Amino acid sequence: MKKRWLFPLILVFILSGCQSEKQPTGKKEKAAPPQETKVEKVSSQTTEELIDQTNGEIYEKHISPDDNQNAARSASEDAADEYLEHIKKEDTEDWDAERWAASITENLRTGYKGKAGELENYDVVFDEIKLPDGRLLQDVELEELTEEQKEINIALLIDSSGSMKAEVDGESKMELAKESLENFAGELPEGANVSLIAFGHKGTGSDSDKEMSCKAVESFYPMEEYDKGKFASALDGFDPKGWTPLASSILLANDQFPKDAQNFIYVVSDGIETCDGDPVEAAKKVKEDNTDVQVNIIGFDVDSKADDQLKNVARAGGGEYTSVKTKQELKDIETSWKDSISEGTWIWWKSGNFSDNIWTSVDHYNNLRELYSSYLTMRSLENDRFLDAVNALVNDELIDLDKKQEILAILDERNQKIKDYMSGLESEKKDEIKETSDDMKKKVDEIEKKFRD
Repeated sequence: MKKRWLFPLILVFILSGCQSEKQPTGKKEKAAPPQETKVEKVSSQTTEELIDQTNGEIYEKHISPDDNQNAARSASEDAADEYLEHIKKEDTEDWDAERWAASITENLRTGYKGKAGELENYDVVFDEIKLPDGRLLQDVELEELTEEQKEINIALLIDSSGSMKAEVDGESKMELAKESLENFAGELPEGANVSLIAFGHKGTGSDSDKEMSCKAVESFYPMEEYDKGKFASALDGFDPKGWTPLASSILLANDQFPKDAQNFIYVVSDGIETCDGDPVEAAKKVKEDNTDVQVNIIGFDVDSKADDQLKNVARAGGGEYTSVKTKQELKDIETSWKDSISEGTWIWWKSGNFSDNIWTSVDHYNNLRELYSSYLTMRSLENDRFLDAVNALVNDELIDLDKKQEILAILDERNQKIKDYMSGLESEKKDEIKETSDDMKKKVDEIEKKFRD
């Protein structure tokens, strides 16, 4: 009897052992954590690395083959919009500012390598010695080179319509435009004549005031040599008020020009003609009436319609058109005007002694300025794209304001590295042009020496 219970007991032990071998312990084995993608910090990237980078992945898809500012701006805005939709699908909860900056640049940056290469490889070659008017030195009689140069006249036209009250960077467009023209006039070559014309500075923008406002085209500083005090007082003589009689102001400037002089018109405007005039035809008349004239236009914070019209006015007048959106961009244009004066033909005009001021580098400076200007446009669009993206992230509550400032600080540091590099390339080329010009001047001095002997 005692042995009968042993068998069931042994069987229980055996089954228990089998079950313990086959059944899980209840403890799950931890899966290996996912490998986090290593992202290089934007702030740690060298200038060379930044310059070597290509266009951002999203921005590259939107770049338009059309070589115009409107298409470029539209592509930039579309890229920023797509980036926001793209990033909403990512798990960004634990991203710090560096990770955000990396994401933004990887998707939206501009590739500067090509433009840097154009600046760096720009070939400073002078196959022929050119005079400021474009003729070759060897085609001109030496007697002609010592003749007194033509009179220089510069008409400065400022849009005084009501829209110039609007603010840009905390100051009214009128204040910024006046400041720019005052700085420009103050650095004109000695002996040059300047006038100041305001247009649209009477009445209001209402239909009842249109006739009065459209007739408000007035020369506040007559065509004469620059006087600092008188010019400053002239700038204080008007404020932004009414409509935009651009065509009439161009024709008034034309009336002030002697026909046998070097004549220039510089216009700062923020909109299209609104007084039924035709500024393109007015610019064409200026070109027809003067043998040596340019009509140069700055479009200050303008829309696409005004952008197109003002561009056509400058083209008809044989000058240049530039669109600016910020106070700094306006200062950059002011500087480029001065550069074209001080480094180009105006040095020639300031002197009757060609051996002291012979500069055959006008074309090179113009070409270099165009190259650098195109870089500035690329940089401006990139800055807008970055800022649009960051602001959209704030609006969608993907980041807070503190994170926004941290991200912008990183992006600003990156942009400064690129800016310093590109500015350095431009400066090096300017130095090279000057050195080459100086060498050529020595050759010209030898020609004059032989002439005197």
